Amino acid sequence: MKIGSIEANPGEKAFGFLTATETHGHFPVQLPLHIVQGTQPGPVLLAQAGVSGLEIEPAAVLPQLVKEIDPSTLRGTLLVVPMFNMSGFEFEQINAIWDDKDLSTLGRGNPRGTVSEVLVHTYFNEVIGRAAAILDVHTGAQWGYEWYAGVYAARGSQHAQALAAALGLPQVLVGQPEDGSSVLEAARDGKMVVSVRLGGGPGLRDFRDEFEARLRNAVLNAMRHLKMIDGPLQADVERVQILRILDVIKQEGARGFVFMDASKRGQAVAQGDALGIVRHAHTGETLQTITAPKAGVVIHSGAVWPVVPEDAHLTIIAEPYQEIGFGEALTTF
Repeated sequence: MKIGSIEANPGEKAFGFLTATETHGHFPVQLPLHIVQGTQPGPVLLAQAGVSGLEIEPAAVLPQLVKEIDPSTLRGTLLVVPMFNMSGFEFEQINAIWDDKDLSTLGRGNPRGTVSEVLVHTYFNEVIGRAAAILDVHTGAQWGYEWYAGVYAARGSQHAQALAAALGLPQVLVGQPEDGSSVLEAARDGKMVVSVRLGGGPGLRDFRDEFEARLRNAVLNAMRHLKMIDGPLQADVERVQILRILDVIKQEGARGFVFMDASKRGQAVAQGDALGIVRHAHTGETLQTITAPKAGVVIHSGAVWPVVPEDAHLTIIAEPYQEIGFGEALTTF
């Protein structure tokens, strides 16, 4: 496998930077890429993270996982991009610094566009184009926490659903909202795409070992499911809920400090059930009770920080489709 100047022969690992273009000041625009090339035929799995410059936690895990993989026993190829948006990370912001664009909204990119658009175009063709399956790792960053897998409604999504159910996360959300991302385009091309939604909030600070173990295990489970490595699937959950999205609750009405009831996550709620409150930042008065607009199951996702960005979701309500024991066969729909 050779991507740009990064090349790994069978039984080898390689690391380098894929250069897409350069800035007006002639600084290279790059992304870090690990290649683990197996000695036997098999699929190409891409694990990517850090499309937002604030979703930094996976970069603490994925390179360490690469060190563990023995390419001499690997079937196929593992590609790992631990920090896609390096400029956003450097300047502690969501968007790329060069043109203030959100890299998760640029689709297939544009070879004649802005710096970010050229970067995404190069990445889509040189990296995503090589993969049969993609784990798109996201976190809740500072203000949210997530612990589920998401799958787009795209052709061939039944294979992505089966992959998502094998990762060891407690919920699989089928039909996640379309977002204009490169991985959505890949799903439309028929690739197996799963959004691994894991971590955020106080997770890296207070629950680092747990977070690192779950992300590491999710990638290894994907490799086991795809028959890239041997061994049984592993998880710290016994059952997996398969759900369809009903409603995304965002902050509307009163402004102030938002406190969501984390104990409701993973639980069934009735229409009108209280999910959180908004308090006045000066008096502590309760200004609003946030309620479930529909009956359903609360996804393991939502706000944990009292001050939530305007476009961030507070929680997601979903309709249960089926529940399976972890490792059991999934009935797709």
